[in-house]
Amino acid sequence: MKQLQCIRGCVIQSVKLGSIEIHKDALIKFDVETGKILEFIHDASARPIDPDAEEIIHLKPLEFIVPGFIDTHIHAPQYAFMGTATDRPLMEWLDKYTFPVEQSFEDLTVATKGYSAVIERALSEGITTAMYFATIHIEASELFADLLEKYGQRGFVGMVSMDRNSPQEYHHSTAKCLELAERLIHYIQSKKSQIVLPVLTPRFIPTCTPELLEGLGQLAQQYDVHVQSHIAESHDEEAFVEQLHPGSRDCELFDKAGLLTRKTCMAHGVHLNSDELQLIQSRGSALAHCPLSNFFFANGVLPLSDILEKKVKVGLGTDVAGGYNISMLSAMRTTVLAHKARLIYEKASCTNTMDIDYKTAFWLATLGGARALELEDKIGSFAIGKSFDALVIDPTAQIDIFPRDTLDDVFQKFINLGDSRNMKSVW
Repeated sequence: MKQLQCIRGCVIQSVKLGSIEIHKDALIKFDVETGKILEFIHDASARPIDPDAEEIIHLKPLEFIVPGFIDTHIHAPQYAFMGTATDRPLMEWLDKYTFPVEQSFEDLTVATKGYSAVIERALSEGITTAMYFATIHIEASELFADLLEKYGQRGFVGMVSMDRNSPQEYHHSTAKCLELAERLIHYIQSKKSQIVLPVLTPRFIPTCTPELLEGLGQLAQQYDVHVQSHIAESHDEEAFVEQLHPGSRDCELFDKAGLLTRKTCMAHGVHLNSDELQLIQSRGSALAHCPLSNFFFANGVLPLSDILEKKVKVGLGTDVAGGYNISMLSAMRTTVLAHKARLIYEKASCTNTMDIDYKTAFWLATLGGARALELEDKIGSFAIGKSFDALVIDPTAQIDIFPRDTLDDVFQKFINLGDSRNMKSVW
């Protein structure tokens, strides 16, 4: 007999870009063992509670449920120096801060402490799914997969592939990169886990030879696995690519290698041109919008409204540690601010472009992220058959609520003022 559980109260989700649904008295029934949603009753007062449910959780007044947040781009080992190291352009930043810290994860004691810390913190921030960059180390990456399974966070483990333009002790030969990438795929797939998946992770064009990219593209096709990297992120990165491959750009090189697929999520994309965006859209690939780190490293603002209008899949990323905050609420707020900054800079108005507000940002952090990671059938909303990845929010934990506030006002206050203290429980 199935173990069933019901949770009753206010449910808020976004199933359409730019809008939210608020169900004041809803009921969600799910299978405790599988986590699958069996029923979503929008108006619980209209029908009796299922007597077969073993437990019924009633939310308190003003509490509400939202889908778990989805971080489409985060560097797990860099959590160790999050909040520092924002004083150098991208290429210098890698050499001075990133590579030395990531190299230290060869020590499994360091890796265990670092990866446990980032998973615990991410879950406390309501991040139920994350696409992670790890390091070049196979044992540490396998350990990371084990830890995700232990903590119950849905996650993609991306062991970084690099065969050039990185410290001598922090890269592999092309053949070794491909061997280790395939080994990690086998290791994770052998788990038959419902929540932990491998993702092929060429760091970016400057650190990956065409031969490595081509080999990873073949693995992506052979095993039908996800792909992540950085694309058209900054001026210094693009200049380096031009130096290495005169006349070619990131998008062309990734596509030539077979790395732009329906399961590809590329970070940043700030400097993609219209033809490149069309190519990404036609391949079914996605972008991880990382608004906070873009302010520090990208030399520009992602034209998000234009990209969404082109029907390119987009999710949100914290981009720790280029982004100094692991909070997806912060990513949502910065998404709106980045859009406003672009409008000011370009002297445009919301009358001739798609507006980006808190509702759009929330969609990007939930269902938009699920689409970007090709998980729309599993997470991102409370549709029947999906997993009950959810957050119970108590807005009163550290936000002042007044009698004049509507439910929409309360939700907006949570998006703009909330933090982990408001997350009563994470499912």
